[in-house]
Amino acid sequence: MDKTDKPEDTPQAQRKKARAKIRTVRIWGFVVLGLLAVFGLLSNWALSKPKAKQAIVDSCIKNVPFSEKWQNDLQTAGLADKSDQVIQDYCICMWDEPLEKLSEEQIQSLSSLGPQEQLNLLGGAEAFEARDKQCIASLKP
Repeated sequence: MDKTDKPEDTPQAQRKKARAKIRTVRIWGFVVLGLLAVFGLLSNWALSKPKAKQAIVDSCIKNVPFSEKWQNDLQTAGLADKSDQVIQDYCICMWDEPLEKLSEEQIQSLSSLGPQEQLNLLGGAEAFEARDKQCIASLKP
């Protein structure tokens, strides 16, 4: 072989180059598709504001009926046996307004904050207690 004949010029060498390019394009294509799938799943896992509000209200509906304070408040309001009928209205009343004031980022970071920081972000203890009294008073059997 003399120096003027290059091994890259043969048809077999050109096919190898083409296959290598195609393999590189395929690999990058799979990487890009994988990243798009991961970002798509992550965006679905991150709670949007409406989903977060609904999750908090659902949690309230599941947990508040077991509170002694709730039972005492219902008895005071004359709704002692009506817990199942009024719990959803109460939880929506309690959580809708304070969560509506927060941005989506604040709602998503709510779980990472301490209890006092959460309470401050939601308007403070006094505002929360006032809202509790207002929501209990607005309940109807």
